[in-house]
Amino acid sequence: MLLPLAACTPAATVAPEKFVLADPGKYKTELERERAQQLAETDCKAKALTASAAIEKTIASERNSVENVSRAREKAAEMYTASFALCMLNSGYVKKQ
Repeated sequence: MLLPLAACTPAATVAPEKFVLADPGKYKTELERERAQQLAETDCKAKALTASAAIEKTIASERNSVENVSRAREKAAEMYTASFALCMLNSGYVKKQ
């Protein structure tokens, strides 16, 4: 019973990297910049969680084994990180060094 439930739980998410606006002059006020960043981060987190959960569910359902669930979680975490970064880059942000 535990294995089917584990496949439905969302992947453990890693802390996303910090991003800054690529073109700071795009917004006139600090409030506009903050709002744009919050919207981009929220949108990207939702997209990354969806991609992460989908890959975790796919991998976990391939074979009914505990090792597979562990691998699914690892791949889901990788998918979350990659999806979040790609979304933020496409939204006009760059990774903060």
